[in-house]
Amino acid sequence: MSPNALTATTWYDQTGIAPPQTMALADLAPAYDTVIVGGGLAGLSLLWHLAEAGVSAALLDAGRIAGGASGRNGGFCSAGWAAGEDQVIRLVGKGKAAVLEDAASGGVRWMRERMGRKGYEGADPKVGILTVSLSGRPPAVMDAASRLLTGAALKAETTSPRYRYGFHSDGGVQFHPLNFMRALAGDALGAGQAIVEGAKIDRIDRQGSRLAVTSGRKTIQADRVVLATGGYGGPETGGLSRLLLPIRTYIGVTDPMPDILSEHIPTRAGVDDTRRAGNYYRRLPDGRLLWGLGITAFGTLEVEAVRRMVAKDIGNIYPGLARDMHKAAVGIDTAWAGNMGYAHHFMPYVGEIEPGLFTIAGFGGHGMNTAPAAAIALSKALLGEPAALEPFSAIPRQATFGPIGAVAAEASYRWRQMNDRLAEALS
Repeated sequence: MSPNALTATTWYDQTGIAPPQTMALADLAPAYDTVIVGGGLAGLSLLWHLAEAGVSAALLDAGRIAGGASGRNGGFCSAGWAAGEDQVIRLVGKGKAAVLEDAASGGVRWMRERMGRKGYEGADPKVGILTVSLSGRPPAVMDAASRLLTGAALKAETTSPRYRYGFHSDGGVQFHPLNFMRALAGDALGAGQAIVEGAKIDRIDRQGSRLAVTSGRKTIQADRVVLATGGYGGPETGGLSRLLLPIRTYIGVTDPMPDILSEHIPTRAGVDDTRRAGNYYRRLPDGRLLWGLGITAFGTLEVEAVRRMVAKDIGNIYPGLARDMHKAAVGIDTAWAGNMGYAHHFMPYVGEIEPGLFTIAGFGGHGMNTAPAAAIALSKALLGEPAALEPFSAIPRQATFGPIGAVAAEASYRWRQMNDRLAEALS
């Protein structure tokens, strides 16, 4: 196994259900109505919606299904977008922002309904997300579905000395993302759609009124091509590669420690905090702790370095937990990194780039509800309802400027982290 953390074995790999049997590239038909490039949640959920409508489609992925962020993330699904509500309003206006907010909530409902179906038992969904803040005061107006926790009520859920308040919601769910993705891929295959792994796209050309997608010696014609590559696309995606940056985040999973974990983090909810580059963590079925941290444009890919980062970060938030882990020789069993596709404004690009060429990408930081929400809208548009994409069409396309943009993004994250530390100190 490569020491590169992007290909390192994850806890999800170790506990995953058997992947579905995908097709060989050579066995694809010469033409499809739609070809989707990218086998993450956006591409797979779009593939499924097209199957429901009887549209023939083929999905090609350069690696394996859910090998990117969709199958190696923290396993949180809750309402909202990576951009805050005020930012979304500034980008698209109040009316379209409300439509996008409804769509994001609809994405949660779709995911939860899907997880309840036969064949998705491996997703192991658990209701409940606890969002905590390290600074500031509780909002004056709370969401009707959320419950405010302060003082002793908060300490009963988490013993970290750094949290000021929290709010618990049963609207969100934590789950095994890789198992969900494999089940969804199996459903799409069972519905007659084509999925090919290890099929890197070399180029996309125009052939008359159709597009031609070439991978190796195979060329497939399609009326429409949809780019769903997220943080793993390359130059073959053309203009989309100039709109997204691959931003890295890290996850580690501890050895089993059920008693220690119950003492320091009693909650069974998944926990995240309000910082842009904050923590997200949850208890796994065998008493392990999954711990996520950081967003960076340049961070390490070395597994041992990620293990050290995770252990240090746990100690920063839970010093007592870190001491007990050390005494009991509890270590970080698995650690890995993953790339997310981020736009400058933290919102996705969904719609037509040029005639017949579409995109559904850029869900970094909050994709487990927004990617399927966007897939619902794009499938409607492809089936003759262009108005479904109106709120997405209002999202401005902002160039990231490649390496210069990566430096700027890193500086922005560092600035946000400094402001978070200052706000916590002032609190």
